[in-house]
Amino acid sequence: MFPKILALLPALVLASGLALGTSSGERQSAKWPPFSYVHPARPLPAVRPGERIMLTVEGPGRSLALTRAQLLALPTVRYATEHAQLHRTFTYEGVPLRDLAVMGGFAGRDMRLYASNGFVTTIRARDYLEAPIMLAHTANGKPIPVLEKGPLTVVLPRDPARFPARLYGAAWVWFVERIAPAP
Repeated sequence: MFPKILALLPALVLASGLALGTSSGERQSAKWPPFSYVHPARPLPAVRPGERIMLTVEGPGRSLALTRAQLLALPTVRYATEHAQLHRTFTYEGVPLRDLAVMGGFAGRDMRLYASNGFVTTIRARDYLEAPIMLAHTANGKPIPVLEKGPLTVVLPRDPARFPARLYGAAWVWFVERIAPAP
């Protein structure tokens, strides 16, 4: 079933009201504001023998297991921001949470994020739909090491008025391994 769902990814994204991107990297949406994409969705590579699953996206009636190579093929945003806990600025690249919610079939519902260290938090749909909050897989052009909160970490755009640290500190989830709609 998994390969069938992956083959349907472009159709799932289109059905949500999103286009897969234009040549300029802009994605247009009738429902949500456009994000500036580094690249639109690309064909997902097949899982290679021994390749590690990095993320599971769970949605109504489906579960997708994604490797790093597959995450790199998904629509990607890039921006520089200061990591809330490390207090260092990185240029991150990753998949917008909005696109992962579309893949999971729960766009518009709050998102629950689960980390390998047992941490769980919820990000409101309004936040991930309107802002390019990403699940980052790359920092400064390299995979994110565990010591810098990788391999997958949630990153928020630098906007202290919109995302004040006192209210959004818990949204900076590191060691992310699973996302699902919030109950």
